[in-house]
Amino acid sequence: MLNNVFCILCIYRLPTGNYTTFIHLLESLLNKLYTNSINVIICGDVNINYLKDCNYKSKLNCLLATHNLHSAVNFPTRVTKHSSTAIDNILMNKETNSNYSIESLVNGLSDRDAQLLVLRTINIRSQKPNQQL
Repeated sequence: MLNNVFCILCIYRLPTGNYTTFIHLLESLLNKLYTNSINVIICGDVNINYLKDCNYKSKLNCLLATHNLHSAVNFPTRVTKHSSTAIDNILMNKETNSNYSIESLVNGLSDRDAQLLVLRTINIRSQKPNQQL
């Protein structure tokens, strides 16, 4: 883990949206946010199936790599009678590889399973409240 500073983003990419625009906007956002002292976690529906190789996945992975990020979900997040996909994802700093676990969480709230991310070894310093004498 880089440190105790986290920036958590939730995103959604329309499946019919312009992919090039999505990549450019995400790159612009990452350029503004990225520093070596912040842990970035991006979660959401990117509508790119990470269970199959494709051009969209390759381009997103290249962008993520330039900011030292990677895809953490490698299991199906949407399973139907006819398909199994991983279009919902959690993208995070590569340094957190040994400090987290992630699993599918069937919740019945939608046609997709949730992803449960558990971050380990995060030390949060407690501060004493200001006491007035």
